[in-house]
Order: sequence, then C-alpha cells, then structure tokens
Amino acid sequence: MADEKEKRTGAMGVTRIPNRDDEFFRAWLEVMRPLHNLASKEMDFAAAFLKKRYEIAKGTSDSRLIDKVLFDAETKKSVAKSLGISYSYMQYIFKKMRECGMIEGKSINWQFLPAYKEGEPVRWVFIFENHAT
Repeated sequence: MADEKEKRTGAMGVTRIPNRDDEFFRAWLEVMRPLHNLASKEMDFAAAFLKKRYEIAKGTSDSRLIDKVLFDAETKKSVAKSLGISYSYMQYIFKKMRECGMIEGKSINWQFLPAYKEGEPVRWVFIFENHAT
C-alpha cells in the first residue's frame, strides 16, 4: 500500500552527501558529472574557478562585475597557478567547459552555480522526465 501512495504523491527520495566547505565545489561537480563529463584534473580547475566566483560574489551582487573580475586574465591565471596548471592546459579546460555548456560567453551557466552558503546545506532537485518509448 505504501508503494501506491508514493506513486500517487510523487514522493521524493533524499540522499545526503556529507562534505566540508573547502571540498564543496569539487563534490558539487562530482554529482553533476553527467552534465559536464569533465576529467578529474579538469574538475579540480572548474571547482577552484567556481569557488573563486563565490569569493568574488561575497563582495557584490552585480553579476556583470562578478563575471568581469572572474574572467579577467589575471584571475584565471592565478586559479591555474594555484593548482599547478599550465596556461595552455587552462585554455584547453576552458574550451571543454564551453563545449559542455558550463561557460556561456564570459559567464558561468546558472545551472552549474549552486545556491551555496558556507555551513548550510545545498538542496538540488533532479527531475527525471520519463517518456514512453
């Protein structure tokens, strides 16, 4: 009987993913891997880049300013340098991030931006639209 109730009410399963704040953006990208398919080192860079965006956004809510600072050559180089990534490999990673839709123009696609606040849980919902074959 419980199974029938779940079918009728659209019950939702919940899975908790424990992590520390300093690991959050990497864990976020791991969960989202089917949407971007980046390799491990590429995810390390993308996670550091998302974290940098979060840090910049602490000082302003102006998305154009955030993007301008984030996509500035010096900012990108400093993120790459902090991970020991060469400039040419960084360029390749940006190409991959554009190809998968993570970057659109000079902005991070909103679908890849978590509603993150330090110390608070982030909730994200997957909706699987099943269609008859």
